Order: sequence, then structure tokens, then C-alpha cells
Amino acid sequence: MAVKRTGDWQKAREMLSDRRLQRVSEALQQATHKASLLLVREIKRGIVAQAPGGKAFEPLAESTIKRKGSSKALIDTPFLIHQITQRIMRDKAFVGLLRGTDHPNGEDLANIGAVMEFGATINHPNGATIIIPPRPFLHPVMEKYRDDIRFFYSCALQRILGY
Repeated sequence: MAVKRTGDWQKAREMLSDRRLQRVSEALQQATHKASLLLVREIKRGIVAQAPGGKAFEPLAESTIKRKGSSKALIDTPFLIHQITQRIMRDKAFVGLLRGTDHPNGEDLANIGAVMEFGATINHPNGATIIIPPRPFLHPVMEKYRDDIRFFYSCALQRILGY
């Protein structure tokens, strides 16, 4: 039984060449970098506006407002907002708070961020139960910009593959 080839095999060889694959890899890295910078910028803007991804934070408890002197969530000092960052690992990126970065009070900033993102229940030694409601600042932004990020990758691949 014979095999019959159809289509443009020369174009297929070109598309699968090492040079083309290198260009695809570079284009994906650029799209990843662009997406991660967008997310970092919008997460920071969302915290300042108190509505990351357009979803308003749950108001702080009156006792918290009195203690800290402000009704703004996640903005006791600019420290947390300045630590939101991105790290590129080829065609993947990390966006958020890096583990191992300590808040001036000694607490790992990633732990603080997790409490803010997901909420927590703390059983205080004096017997009180403190409930911190979730105030997500990462996921709403990622959800809001998901289609934009897909578009970055789509455009990058279309430029390289010629579609």
C-alpha cells in the first residue's frame, strides 16, 4: 500500500525547523512577559481602588478601622503593594507575592497574601475567634484579563506562523 502525501510539505518542513521553533519560543516568552506585567499593574491598581478585577473588597470591621486608622484593605503601608511582582520562567510566569519576602513585622508576605486572598479563622489565645473574610486581590484580576492574555499568545503565534 502506497502513501500519498498531500499539501505543502516544504511549508511543513519550514514550520518545524529549529529556527521556526526558536522563534515560536521567543514569541511565547514575549507574550508571557507582557501578560505578567499587565497582571502586576492591574493587581496594584485594584488594591489602590479597593476593587481588584472590578470586585470590591468586603468592608473592614469597625474594630479594624479603629485599630489601623483607615478603612482601606491591604494598604496599611505601601510595603505589600510594592512587593507584588512577576518572575518569568521561559514560557511560564509567577505573578503575586514571593515566598520568603518578609513583612516588616517578620511575617512571610506570601502567608499574609494567602490570608487576604482566601480569608482565615484565627483562634486567639484569649479565647476570641477572629474571622478574616476573603478579600481576593489576585484571582479577580486574573479572571478579568484571561481573554486579553489569550489574545497576547494568539497574536504572538499568528505573527510567527503567518496566519
